[in-house]
Amino acid sequence: MYVLDKELNLVGVLSGYEAIIWRDMLAEPGKFEAEFLFTDRNNRILQRTNILYKKDEMQAGVISYKHIKMDKQGRTKIRIKGNMASVYLNRRIVWEKMVLSGTSEAVMRELVKKQVTDPADPERKMPRIRLGELCGIEDYIEKQVTYSNLQETLTDIAAAAGLGYRLRLDLLKKVFYFEVIKGADRTLGTVQPCVFNREFHNVYTQEYYEDDSNFRNVCRVCGAGEDENRVTETIGEASGIDRYEMSYSAAFLKDEGQTGEIYREQLRQKGNEKLKDYYLVESFTSKVRQDKAEKCALGDLVTCNDRKWGIRIDTQIKMIEKHLSKDEQEVYFTFGNSQPMITDLIKAAIK
Repeated sequence: MYVLDKELNLVGVLSGYEAIIWRDMLAEPGKFEAEFLFTDRNNRILQRTNILYKKDEMQAGVISYKHIKMDKQGRTKIRIKGNMASVYLNRRIVWEKMVLSGTSEAVMRELVKKQVTDPADPERKMPRIRLGELCGIEDYIEKQVTYSNLQETLTDIAAAAGLGYRLRLDLLKKVFYFEVIKGADRTLGTVQPCVFNREFHNVYTQEYYEDDSNFRNVCRVCGAGEDENRVTETIGEASGIDRYEMSYSAAFLKDEGQTGEIYREQLRQKGNEKLKDYYLVESFTSKVRQDKAEKCALGDLVTCNDRKWGIRIDTQIKMIEKHLSKDEQEVYFTFGNSQPMITDLIKAAIK
């Protein structure tokens, strides 16, 4: 494991650790935490703002928290925490009004270009971040955004489209490449299916839960204007008792200088993004065999099946969490939509 400074210069190599949790997430910056024995060298290189890079991982982690503690036995340990490098995108807002159209990938790349890699103000540029290769997305969106947090805006777009994103480190070139992640379809019936099932002996333990307490499937988006002159759009299709309605005020989206249809498409895009905050929770969390874990990746669509539980879902790998210690290695996959944290619910209510 390499330790780098914020300019991506090598400051040290760690050959041992007590424990590491490495959590890659699809549509937002992942997290990590690690514990090391205290040595003068470890203390010197494990500094806040430094970067951990594991050669077998696609993303590097930025240290934001450090804690030194001596236990009752007199052993001193260093505990660090942080997020994957895409958290750098959280340090920028969309500085000006941007009206964007194109594929979700193209819109996300344009946002990063204008706010990070090539902004009008050179003080806002992050020189170590560049745009990576296109992965190829075939959807189409209209997007208007002003003054919002860049990383949260990228998360909204990615989640609505079933995509992810990352800052992939190229250590030789000393740069991060912004890349959009589009998973492969590995569900049952495809050419290379990936099925998680106890009968296949690729699952050690598993949990399943579903919850509709935060669920909405129809959104009335209210744009510019007042009363009967207000522009509105309805997103989602459901009827009767199965229709869960909500409203959302998008009056901050301005319609000046745009055709009516483009403005309505912007309202529909905002409604799609908003509904993603009020999803039906349906999730498997499984401890899987590492040899099987290597055959699929974050963002892939796979099949989870358990005949005894009467459950089969075709779902996306939203998070991969690795628990590493001196004695063992464990890999946990989270399939589908996990339960939102209270902070997520607060953000959804106010944004």
